[in-house]
Amino acid sequence: MLLLWLGMLGGYAIGAVVTARTVFERGRAGFLGGPASGRSLAEFERRERPHIEVIALCSGVLWVTAVPVLLLRRLVASVVLARPRHGVRDGQQVRARISELERALGIGTYADTARRGHEPRCGTDR
Repeated sequence: MLLLWLGMLGGYAIGAVVTARTVFERGRAGFLGGPASGRSLAEFERRERPHIEVIALCSGVLWVTAVPVLLLRRLVASVVLARPRHGVRDGQQVRARISELERALGIGTYADTARRGHEPRCGTDR
């Protein structure tokens, strides 16, 4: 029984170390090879290392959930950051909808007319 517990703890520790190391290496590579390609290793050590170490430590401790996210990173990002399928509305529709909402709430250009006409604003005036 003790050997089983030690084996489980050892397996968890190995998974944690491998995951933390992978996350750290990805973070460092992302910083050094990111959009601003003129970054140096000294700049990484000074500015980003503590942040990436914390993220790697948390990922290592929670490696059971971090590994599937790392493996399915692109799928998760595409689902979470997906745009609506109906497309982009034109400016005229957006302006009309904003005007309709301002009129209903009595704000913006419709704020003075709502006060003069004593229309209820959001249910506060009765």
